Amino acid sequence: MLGWMRKNLLRRETRRWVDEGLVEPFQAERILNRYGTSLNDTGPSALGLLTGLAGLFAGLALLLLVSANWEQLPRLARFAGLVTLTAVLNGWGVLRLARAGSGSGGGLLFLGGFAYGASIMLTGQMYHLGEHFPNGLLLWALGLVPLTLLSGGRLLALQGLAVAVAWMLLEYRFAAPWLMPLFLAVAFWVAWRRRVAGLALATLAATALWLNLMLAWVYATDFGPQAQEGMISFNLGLLVLAGALAARPAWWSAGAGNWMPRLTVLAILPFTFVDGWEHYLAYAWTWLDPGLWAALVALLAAALLGRPLVAPAVAALLIAVHTGGVPDQALVWAVASNLLLLLLAMHWMRRGLLEGEGGLYVTGLVAILILALLRYLDLIGGYLGAAGLFLGMAALLFVAGRYWRRREARS
Repeated sequence: MLGWMRKNLLRRETRRWVDEGLVEPFQAERILNRYGTSLNDTGPSALGLLTGLAGLFAGLALLLLVSANWEQLPRLARFAGLVTLTAVLNGWGVLRLARAGSGSGGGLLFLGGFAYGASIMLTGQMYHLGEHFPNGLLLWALGLVPLTLLSGGRLLALQGLAVAVAWMLLEYRFAAPWLMPLFLAVAFWVAWRRRVAGLALATLAATALWLNLMLAWVYATDFGPQAQEGMISFNLGLLVLAGALAARPAWWSAGAGNWMPRLTVLAILPFTFVDGWEHYLAYAWTWLDPGLWAALVALLAAALLGRPLVAPAVAALLIAVHTGGVPDQALVWAVASNLLLLLLAMHWMRRGLLEGEGGLYVTGLVAILILALLRYLDLIGGYLGAAGLFLGMAALLFVAGRYWRRREARS
């Protein structure tokens, strides 16, 4: 995925091509969408980033000055100062937005969002309000929603998403976080409107986390929500669905494809151990497991979105595990998982060489090295042997790097 500086350069060059008649606007849009941007995307500028950092440091300095004298200030003065700071920052941001249009005042509203959250927390502390701490984060997140919709600011949307995720992680121990879809929808709307791939991916990750927490409430007992082995099945289904979404050409999927192999490695590695399979097979809830059915729904969506072979294969695997799997089969499943990861790593290395994708090639190589290390430590162990293995891996990485550099030089 391209960084923001390279995206800015690519946008400038592409607009120049359109002006010179080298490409049509729709062709330029397709090129930019491939890299997670568009012709209408202004993107973050160096001046904007420096201004934002300056505002952030100024805000931190103000907070430190106030904190140093906080206890000496009268309670009413503290409350009035918090309200005034919040009103000035947000009012100034809204005024700039009204005068200059979308994209202006984002830094002020971003700082105003922090001031608003700090006001909620400090007011509750001063007056000893509220015994349920997550409610303060909920009020903070709700207060950011109208300003985010009004301004369409990516920083404000990211702030609102982060606060909402923090509220969700604290709230789910007490009750199911049913309001989370509101914050997810607002963040994704801003990402779609501004064509911000990073915000879209963060929203999808938060959505996956929310679904897991809601599934934990499906497994809930008298002691609250519970994490069960069926959630492993559900996340495997989500991984296949994420792969189907990443494979579809879209403005937000430009960088997702680079991360899918890495996520796949992280998902398969725990299953390369016999102990992991023994635990999974012993506690998976037959065909009545809610996690299995949630996984099947995700796999059905993945099949409809372009995974007609992988999704049914994973669905068959999960059904077999939940209906006929026993801990005595753990060794067979672990060996199969090791072979699967090895084949995938070799496939990624081959694709990386054929398509000139260095990241894919390195992912496959590192996966093989990690697999070799884990199996060595799992089956043999020993300091001298491990040292020799590390030296062998270092030599292999060095040779692979030299080979890749020569290949790039020839091309």
